[in-house]
Amino acid sequence: MAWPKLWKFLARDVVAIFILWVVVTGVALAQEATLGTRSTREAICMGQRLKLPLVATSVSGEYLIKADNPNLMGIARILGRDLSWSGDTLTLSSSVGTALTLGQKSLGGRSLPVPPRMVDEGVHVPLSALEELLDCRITVKDGARGAVYFEPTVRAVSFVDEGSKGTALVIETSLPVRRKVLHLKNPSRTVIDLVGAAPKQGLDTITHPMLGEVKIAHNQPAPSITRIVIPTPTGVTVTTPKSFNLFEHRAQVAWRAGQSPVASAPAKPTPAGKPTPAPSVTVKVPPVVVAQDPPSENPDVRPQPPTNPPPAITNSKRPLLLSADWQGQQLKLVFSQPVTYRWSRLTAGQHRYVVDFPGVIFPDKRQNLTSPVPGLEGVRIVQNMPEPNPVVRVVCDLQGPIAVTTLAGKDTELVFEFPGRNLASGGATSGAGQTEKPKPGSAMGRTICIDPGHGGSDPGAVSRAHSVTEKQVTLDISLRLATILRAEGWNVVMTRSVDRDVSYAGSSDKEELGARAGVANEQSADLFVSIHCNSSANSGVGGTSIHWYKSDDYVLAKNLENELLVATGRTHRGLIKDRFFVLAHTQMPAVLIETAFISNSAEGALLASPDYRDRIARGIAAGLRGHAAKHFPVSAAGK
Repeated sequence: MAWPKLWKFLARDVVAIFILWVVVTGVALAQEATLGTRSTREAICMGQRLKLPLVATSVSGEYLIKADNPNLMGIARILGRDLSWSGDTLTLSSSVGTALTLGQKSLGGRSLPVPPRMVDEGVHVPLSALEELLDCRITVKDGARGAVYFEPTVRAVSFVDEGSKGTALVIETSLPVRRKVLHLKNPSRTVIDLVGAAPKQGLDTITHPMLGEVKIAHNQPAPSITRIVIPTPTGVTVTTPKSFNLFEHRAQVAWRAGQSPVASAPAKPTPAGKPTPAPSVTVKVPPVVVAQDPPSENPDVRPQPPTNPPPAITNSKRPLLLSADWQGQQLKLVFSQPVTYRWSRLTAGQHRYVVDFPGVIFPDKRQNLTSPVPGLEGVRIVQNMPEPNPVVRVVCDLQGPIAVTTLAGKDTELVFEFPGRNLASGGATSGAGQTEKPKPGSAMGRTICIDPGHGGSDPGAVSRAHSVTEKQVTLDISLRLATILRAEGWNVVMTRSVDRDVSYAGSSDKEELGARAGVANEQSADLFVSIHCNSSANSGVGGTSIHWYKSDDYVLAKNLENELLVATGRTHRGLIKDRFFVLAHTQMPAVLIETAFISNSAEGALLASPDYRDRIARGIAAGLRGHAAKHFPVSAAGK
């Protein structure tokens, strides 16, 4: 090839390559998001409202927020998560095991439309990426009253074969949410609405060999409603029993007696020419358990009666609700014999105080009472479940978080009081009681306030060797203790049940400690127990101690002493009198327990162990049981 022709050929290729480079570079530059206007939006999370400063981007619906924004950390705590910012690595980490780093381009197997970037010398992260870090659904609503919604998610919906019990549809949520249940016809179907929860991406339909398709839809966005539609062919019955697991809703499916289909099994073909037999109706009525299981979030939803109801059962041994009348601003219920009850305070949507009386019959079936009490809209009394497991339900519709207390008069009477004050944060949300004065030593109806030390912006003492903080250890022990005590009939109040400040982030020590004592005083608790881990500059120091201040405190400390020491197995440092704020400002017997030294290598390793923390909780519970036997000769009906 002649040189002129060769140079001409090479020049043409160089020009083509240059044009290609310009096009590719231009597309990359065009795809890089640009920043838009700055604004402050209201963030709405589980009924709480906070302000978030956001930066708009050129990507539709995407906003940036500063990674260490304190209100963002507050939202994480409301959702039961923990966000932590590292200025050294420029990383925002989450307790669910995910993280965002400056310049990161993908998360959870998907590309980020806007990677974390520097804005005004601060690292900003995209809102959409926080869904993985907080295990939630984030929705930005634009407009004059635009807000950002942080909502729990419906994590999974699945069928579980329960053998002779039938088949259950199990719905798992990232946080407890309220449900509504409807039974509709033409076509026949059961509809379960989960209020305030959004389905995870990709969760839309599951199939059962007998029921067919169960549809899952985001029926309403922000505030979200997830709708689950279960087809109910002829003869199939769906009930929705209550669950002790608040993160789970169940739908029990019943069909032909003796038939136990497995969800994962393939549908059996019907022989040609033979019609598919219709399964007969079988109704499973869930048992009523007197425990701390709160009622359905919708107090008006009742299990559906069987298609062919059994004949009426007259049981003269059943207690009857004889009357419900106002006496001034007190509501008095009179029964034919002593009864037990369980109560729950519901806050999703409207505030309600709900009391269930298992095993009780209400001859009038339903009664609505107008209210003479400010802040109480009305009271509804219904026979919520019929025989063979009857339950009478009383629902107090409230205009806000106003206090409701119950007092026993005679053994067959229960009085509702409305003292005209709002509840303190951290108050009890469920409990149990009885009208009959219990046997000596019973904890039924007694209220205990458990105070997990530190929390939120205050980690307390830290063991870097074992990657554990005091606030984590004390919360875990406290939650375990609460579970044990509730099962024994205590009404349990916790100053905090997640990793948060009891007052507010950045408050003074006095404000924070005052808030903790205030929770116990507002709830008129019978006992107060504050749980801590000790620390020392000398890593060789260890042991367990119980601190008291008032004379009644010493009695409680003495009764806890032996059981706690056996549980911890550590050196006894004594019962120590100290004027700690929470001991001096609580109006009931109170103790502060230093379980062990987190700064001690051996004890720090123990405190990092879930089994050891469980031992401590059981030891404290045993000591409280002994204290109740000595000092609760007669228990209150319930608070």
